[in-house]
Amino acid sequence: MLFIAILFISLFSIIYIFYNFSNKNFLNITNFKPKSNKFLLYLNILFLFLLSSLIYYKIGNPFINMDKLYSSKEKLVNKNIAKKEIIKRDLENFDKLVLLSDQNPKNLDILLELARIASRLNKTDVEISSLKKILSIKNSPNLKSLLAQAIIKKADGQVTPKAKKLIKEALSEDPLNPGANYLNGLAQSQIGNEMLAFEIWTELYKRTSKNDTWKKDLEKNIRIAAKNLGISKKALENKLKNDVLANNDLTKEILDLNEKEQNIRINQMVEQLANRLKDDKNDLEGWIKLYQSYKVLGKNEKALKAIRDAVKLNPQNINLKQILLRELLPTNKKPVFSEETNKLVNDILVMEPNNVDGLFFSGFAAYNKGEKKKAITYWDLLLKQLPKDSLMSKEINKRIRLLKD
Repeated sequence: MLFIAILFISLFSIIYIFYNFSNKNFLNITNFKPKSNKFLLYLNILFLFLLSSLIYYKIGNPFINMDKLYSSKEKLVNKNIAKKEIIKRDLENFDKLVLLSDQNPKNLDILLELARIASRLNKTDVEISSLKKILSIKNSPNLKSLLAQAIIKKADGQVTPKAKKLIKEALSEDPLNPGANYLNGLAQSQIGNEMLAFEIWTELYKRTSKNDTWKKDLEKNIRIAAKNLGISKKALENKLKNDVLANNDLTKEILDLNEKEQNIRINQMVEQLANRLKDDKNDLEGWIKLYQSYKVLGKNEKALKAIRDAVKLNPQNINLKQILLRELLPTNKKPVFSEETNKLVNDILVMEPNNVDGLFFSGFAAYNKGEKKKAITYWDLLLKQLPKDSLMSKEINKRIRLLKD
């Protein structure tokens, strides 16, 4: 009310001033004596006008919608209350899960829940130890990228050598793994390879949907990298506009179908991709997508052919060679070595002498030939690369003991 009163007084005063200016000689007005009533009146009017302006800019728009203000405040209060409730519940569950994990050290559900809650509570050491225990029981690229993320968080955002190793392993098992690709971009950025980081992140962005939790952080990192590389905003927008998962009407249409219809449509899309690759044989990412699609559909022979074609396109990619090697020598079957598998194993060890897959299968190949000492040498090197308590370490130690007896 005070503001409105001052505002009206100022407005009427301005009107009064202009009325007097238009009816009297300006020089006469400016020659008023300092003690004259009119002079003091004009000074008071100017003072009130300036005061009202200052108040306006100090408090902002006085005609704000108070209902909206109170509603926003209430939402904020409720959000804070809900957040505190979640933290309280997490703290209670955390203590219970720590106890349960000690009693059931191989229960994956308990360990996973403990890792999740520890992450939310910023208890990074517990999160890391829980994920390590899970990895010793069950190996997967997602778990490796989660562990790498936790290690990076503990190191205040720095990608450590341990994290890099986990990222590399995750990508070798799943080249399109979102978490591992995001962290790989971060690793490249931190060593000054901004262009490679930008390319990794923009490719990941194309496979990211609007509901993925990492999308905002990904966009932020892409924009920072673009700025550092001197890429214009227009060029960046053109680069990002192919957000196929977020804006693809076909994807939404498929999700609305029943399971049988979904399978029919997905098969059609995969065959369309296969037909396109007949004309565009140099599309490496296309062959990788085709391999993964066939694996999901259970068409293993076609998947094998697709990953072979990907390796032919990029023979220097060790990750692709490892995927092909695992397809030819699946761990759930007795390994049958051939010229192709032997060449793959040798190529992998030439490119990376301490590669886990290379050492594992080299040891097996030597074992099958009856070359015990050679097998032990490879497997001893392999044990140095593995966590001591992992299932693979225990199995390799068991085999070495049998060879030595």
